[in-house]
Amino acid sequence: MSAHPPLPHRVAGDLALDLANTIGWRGTLREIDYLADADDIAAWARMVGLVEPSYTVPDAARDALVADVHGLRAAIMDAGATIATGSTPRGESMATIRDMAARSLEVASLNGAPATLTFAPDDRIVGPLAWAALDLLRGSELDRLKQCPPNDCRWLFLDRTKNRSRRWCDMATCGNREKARRSR
Repeated sequence: MSAHPPLPHRVAGDLALDLANTIGWRGTLREIDYLADADDIAAWARMVGLVEPSYTVPDAARDALVADVHGLRAAIMDAGATIATGSTPRGESMATIRDMAARSLEVASLNGAPATLTFAPDDRIVGPLAWAALDLLRGSELDRLKQCPPNDCRWLFLDRTKNRSRRWCDMATCGNREKARRSR
């Protein structure tokens, strides 16, 4: 496993946005990719409840998992950041999300009533994440999607406050840093 600090609290209010937020100190010399390799991805997937605690990534699937998760994360970040500014997301990002969701559904099974969607072993992580992104993009909360303003953060989150006044991804980190900066 990569050596880095433990994952920060999930602050986005949505699984797909939590995936997008797995890069800390974005664009700085201190940048941290919390999902740098397959072991990191598996640990995060266990933490968020996508897979059981004993799950490990098969050796043959490691490289593809990293590529898929990184590609999906970039697409969600691009689409989310664009939506947060009030613009329409680029077709390339939307196509990436759509294609990953479609690929995972193609080999998934649907059983029972109410139906249970079970993803194939190779899609146990990417499938639910791609569908979480689709649910977000098709949902009714896009007008609450915001991006944390500090240039070294830029995390995405849903502002579910009554008056839509949430400004930072987390008051304990970015909010306090901004307040300290202003008081200097």
